Amino acid sequence: MHEVGSPGIPGRLAAGAFRLRRTKFRTTSSRGLRPQRDHTVSSESGTYIMGRNSRETHRLGVQGKLYATHTRHLLAQAGIEPGMRVLDIGCGGGDVALEVARLVGPTGSVIGVDSDADLLAVAEQRMAAEVVHNVVSQQATVPRIPLDGPVDAIVGRLILIHLPDPVAAVREMRTLVRPGGIMAFQDLNTYRAHSVPAAIPLVTQSLAWVSAALRAGGCSVAAGDELFTILRAAGLPMPALAASSPASGDPDSLVLEHITESVITLLPLIERAGIATRANVDPDTLLARLRAEVQDAGAAVYSPELVSAWARA
Repeated sequence: MHEVGSPGIPGRLAAGAFRLRRTKFRTTSSRGLRPQRDHTVSSESGTYIMGRNSRETHRLGVQGKLYATHTRHLLAQAGIEPGMRVLDIGCGGGDVALEVARLVGPTGSVIGVDSDADLLAVAEQRMAAEVVHNVVSQQATVPRIPLDGPVDAIVGRLILIHLPDPVAAVREMRTLVRPGGIMAFQDLNTYRAHSVPAAIPLVTQSLAWVSAALRAGGCSVAAGDELFTILRAAGLPMPALAASSPASGDPDSLVLEHITESVITLLPLIERAGIATRANVDPDTLLARLRAEVQDAGAAVYSPELVSAWARA
């Protein structure tokens, strides 16, 4: 199912207090860790090929805005509702935690977990700016997350793709959820991005650069499709599935900015893997050229499809 729009959700909450708790925890297993590559970040939880820098933080912000309503809609479908205590794994700058906080309301709470202290600081600033008071954030490494009690749900967006053994991680995190609780994960099908009514050359090329870089970094371009198999292999009951894609014919929309920022963030890997040169990409003019081509063609562009898979623990 592809979602068009979603019900309005109040943008501000008022209850409790935002707290940032930064306690580091390590896993004891390094099974399946990928070898470290230049321009990637490796940790106990796997390899993040996008790197950790201010440009990637900006890209994540653009991505968060682009997929916000889609994420919220899919989370609501999965059963996230008022009063729940929810664990958001790989929370990053707080995009998903914010949407969960809006769904669970002032009687619910959110625990956001990420291994990156800088991103957690961004999340803290974000929650303060949005006047959100029911989110607690802690620095920890997935999947071994110490909690003071079970949660009603675990959610994670664009996280399982970066774990060395996602099946084992889901199986271990299942112990953190109360019996009958929800485990809901979202990931992208990059291969589903396209333009209509016809292919736009630069859009097609830019998406091809992103897909090739993901493959070179050991990541799937069909991570959304793989969620069903991961949850089943982890021993969960039959997962439910849904999908949603941002799309726009407006050249100034976030769709083209997201494509551009993805190419630029991956550019070091694109060059190193021999996919394209910086001169070929011309990052300084890429967004302007994409906007011009889309406007001249009167086309619309679909972003990578966001797939959600969820099941009861």
